[in-house]
Amino acid sequence: MRSLILAGLGLSALVATPASAQVQQTNPNAANQSMEAGSQMRALRQEQTTQSDMLRMDVQRNQAATPAPNTGPNALPPGSGTGVIGR
Repeated sequence: MRSLILAGLGLSALVATPASAQVQQTNPNAANQSMEAGSQMRALRQEQTTQSDMLRMDVQRNQAATPAPNTGPNALPPGSGTGVIGR
């Protein structure tokens, strides 16, 4: 019974800290490598977000720059021309 309680306490201590943040005796650079990997993932995510935002802005800019169709009283329906070329 006593060994079960001690084992349970040991497991709760391991669960409380992430495995990647624990210092490993066999690899003293494990924490640095883990932080580096996290940093690289954040940089890639930021780059992806920036590209997505730029694409969205380009689409919005192109939509805003598209002229509205002429619907005034002198508008000609598509395909109907005056028959006059070069004026």
